[in-house]
Formats: sequence, structure tokens, C-alpha cells
Amino acid sequence: MYLREFEIVYDFKFDPIKSYLDKTQEMIHLQEIELKEKLNKWDKERGENPERPNAIDFYESEILNCSEFANILNQSIYLTIFSTFENEFLKLCAWCQYTENLNIGPKDIKDQNYIGQCRKFITKVLNVKLDGLNQEWNEIRKYQIIRNSIAHNGGILKDAKTDMLNFVKHADGILIDSKSSKIEINSIVFLKTQIDTLVDFLIKIIEEIIRQKEMDGTNK
Repeated sequence: MYLREFEIVYDFKFDPIKSYLDKTQEMIHLQEIELKEKLNKWDKERGENPERPNAIDFYESEILNCSEFANILNQSIYLTIFSTFENEFLKLCAWCQYTENLNIGPKDIKDQNYIGQCRKFITKVLNVKLDGLNQEWNEIRKYQIIRNSIAHNGGILKDAKTDMLNFVKHADGILIDSKSSKIEINSIVFLKTQIDTLVDFLIKIIEEIIRQKEMDGTNK
């Protein structure tokens, strides 16, 4: 397997997630339409029989459940996307370790998380400079902070810095409550942007490894 083949693998890893998002969003939309029709029918029949309870009272459980479908989907898929990114980043580094016959791998490096280990492995062990990707890396870190808030803090951004808050406020498909600092991913647009950003970062990493290894004559 050659390094550029990883770019093809990413299509197989992430395209099904995008397709799943589209299909599931369509399913949720159909559920909402069906529920709305039930409520309208109930209200119409109640007009003929005022003693019947309100539709909202009768369908309360179904209304509450339906209102949470999108949030449950978006948060769970967000975690899936980031986990897939972490795994692919690790696989990329493991491949480089194998092809260059290195004793040290990404998991041997101290850092707070997998993606930090991978970045240090590339810069300190492979000796590939990533200064040109600092902007992309900063954005990846923001996605990681959101991931951690969902996984560990119920979606609340604790001690978020100004640049992080600005990122959330200006991104499409995600909202933040000004009082509680709780985020809500309210559209799959944000998830698709997340995928594109993470994949683009991995591809740029590959391009940098190839370019710099070709310069020193050690490209595999």
C-alpha cells in the first residue's frame, strides 16, 4: 500500500456517514410530517368534540421524543466522525512507522490525546514539518474541544476561550446557549463540514509527508 492510497480509503470511510446523515434526516422529517398530521387531525376532531383533551396532552410523549431525534442523531454521529478521524490518523502514522522501520510509534509518545500523539510523531519522529498547517490544526483542535464537551460534559463548553466561542457562533449548523454555554448541533451541515475539514487535514498531512520525504530521498 502506498501513502496516497489512504486518500481513497477516506472516501470509503466517510462517504457512508454522509449518506447515512442524509437518509436519517429524511426519516426524521417524515416522522415530523406524520406527527403534524396526527395533531391536525386530532385538533379537527376536537373541534367537533370539545371534551376531548388537547392534542399536545395526548401526544406529549411522542412530541418530546420526536423533538430530540435530530439532537440525538447529530451528537452521536459527531462522536463517530471524530473517532473515525482519530483512527485514520493513527493508521497513517502506524503505516509510516512500519515502512520506515521505526521503533517508536505514535502511541509511544506522550500527549493528552491520540491526535496530539500523531502530530508529535510526524514532526518529531518522522521529522516532517507541519508549520504550514497550523491554521488547519487550530481548527481541528476546536472540533476536538466540541467532541470532548459532548462526550464528557453533556455538550457544555467549559472555560471556552473567545476564539472557540467565535468559532461556534459563526459556524453553520451549531448553536450555543449564551447562559449555559451548552451547544446544540441543529443541522447536518455542521457534520458534513466537520467531515470535509478532517479529511482535508489528513490529505494535507499526506501531501506534506510525501513532499518532504521526496526532498530528502526517503519517500516510500
